[in-house]
Amino acid sequence: MPFRIGWFSSGRDEAARNLLEVVHQDITSHEIPASIEWIFCHRETGDGPFNEEYRHRELFFDLAASINIPVATFSHLRFMPDLRKRGLQESKSAADASPTLQEWRDQYGKELMRVVSLLPEVDIVVMAGYMLIIGTPELEQMEIVNIHPALPWGPRGTWQEVIHQLISERSQEQGIMIHLVTKELDRGPVISFCRFPIQGPRWESLWKSWNSEITEESTREVRENHGLFRAIRQYGETRELPLLKSAIRELALGKITIKNKKIFSGVNLLENGVDLTQQIEELVTDLHAP
Repeated sequence: MPFRIGWFSSGRDEAARNLLEVVHQDITSHEIPASIEWIFCHRETGDGPFNEEYRHRELFFDLAASINIPVATFSHLRFMPDLRKRGLQESKSAADASPTLQEWRDQYGKELMRVVSLLPEVDIVVMAGYMLIIGTPELEQMEIVNIHPALPWGPRGTWQEVIHQLISERSQEQGIMIHLVTKELDRGPVISFCRFPIQGPRWESLWKSWNSEITEESTREVRENHGLFRAIRQYGETRELPLLKSAIRELALGKITIKNKKIFSGVNLLENGVDLTQQIEELVTDLHAP
């Protein structure tokens, strides 16, 4: 029996489509004993304004249809909106949820699991650009794997939040990891990771430009459109796909297993994941310097 994969995605950008398409192609073209059984999205057609994200999501749904992967949806925006709004207002941040926000997440999670229960059974669920923090029901009933754009000990949060923190701390390196999702945001057991420098000769001119052009008054938009910010994102995004494909292959072939929220390589417990930097760098040697 093939290794069965469920796929959680917000489908909000081109990267979400790339993740799905490349992993699907890798499985089929290399005859990996795995299959993506279904996709779940927390947004629906018509549940928001027709903007760029909406357009990307419709393209994501079209892609899924073209490769014959069924999509199930359940809009979080339409589910108990007053409770969610109050929970967000009471929370310091999405990662530091108030009891009200946690209640909403758990209620939404119950409905999500009701939807998933109607779909084929899977061995794991891959979060590939899924922008909701999940609740207790999902954690208790599924083994969920996430791609996080940081090293295992690095910043938590969205990829934008991670890069902002790395730059503010003048960090020497960045990374990508594949990890098991737990209640502690972006701190679950690690399957594999890779790292790359963001300092040194290749990066010197971008850091100088940042130091001269970016001030405390610079807006978030200005910061995120700066060459340094975009280069860090480019380097990370380029490594996400090879790392994810590698993790799925290892799981599908049984070289890495997940049991009781722990990760094993054979019979050995993986404490800190596998550092695949060398292998990943060999796959992205054609990446241009920033």
